[in-house]
Amino acid sequence: MPIVWYLSSVQFSDKTLVSGVILKKKPFISSPGNSPLKNALMIIGSYFNAACSNRDIVVKLKDQKISVKTDEYGGFRVTFDFCADEQVSVYEKKSSVALKAIQNYPIQFQNSESTVAIISDIDDSIMVSYTKTKIKRLVTTLFKPSHKRKVILFTEELYKAHKENNPRFFYVSKSESNLFPTISNFIRHHRLPEGNLFLTPYLRFWQLIKSNKDKNHKFNIISYLIENSPKQRFVLIGDDSQGDIEIYTRIAHQYKSRLQSIYIRQTQKKLNGQKRQSWEALQKTGIGAYYFEPEEIFSLTHK
Repeated sequence: MPIVWYLSSVQFSDKTLVSGVILKKKPFISSPGNSPLKNALMIIGSYFNAACSNRDIVVKLKDQKISVKTDEYGGFRVTFDFCADEQVSVYEKKSSVALKAIQNYPIQFQNSESTVAIISDIDDSIMVSYTKTKIKRLVTTLFKPSHKRKVILFTEELYKAHKENNPRFFYVSKSESNLFPTISNFIRHHRLPEGNLFLTPYLRFWQLIKSNKDKNHKFNIISYLIENSPKQRFVLIGDDSQGDIEIYTRIAHQYKSRLQSIYIRQTQKKLNGQKRQSWEALQKTGIGAYYFEPEEIFSLTHK
């Protein structure tokens, strides 16, 4: 029987965004293990587990139902035109039995009255991932269980410094949904703020090899969050390994009045000419921006 690999219900003032991923069956290992071997088996196994592609499903929230078809990656996204914190359910179109969600992470994320929201990247922004070194990144992802992955201390302290504002948190990453258990377990283990995860589609192994991820994924998601959170100003956190500087520069040009500050983590000891140019372009937007070094610790002087 199909299962829900990932499900989220994100509330805004006048709508609720429900999204998720449906697989044909529960993976043999579906949660991060305590051993390197079990962790590797979980991750590798996820790329050989088929998604429910182009499947007719029904998403129910409160007393409203929306029919939708999953995409080729088993993913779906629907918007209800009301804000509701009731439990969301997902059904196959011809079934009255709700599909089981197997995640160990919150599904519902309530609307916030806070005036501040934080949008953070994940790899090399809150979690050391070595995205610039392919082999080291692969070995770390496979053989280092999430509870042993290193947290970026600057970002961790930055989160703590904003705690008094009770900000709303969103995580926007280019990581595929296969890595949802690893990322969510990392966030919970390190007691980082639990926010909705916006990841890229769930992939099969052959898709991983040939995958061309949507270059506008982060820009589109961040734009959506800003446009649907009119009471909040945003803090953006990223790194210089996957185009965050350029994406945040585009965001700054389009939503300058909605941004409070931008923080970029330097992933290598020296900056090349292209990174310097990108950083200068971000600074020219007039948004308060800070480029922090790999081992730097956040302090209130950076605010």
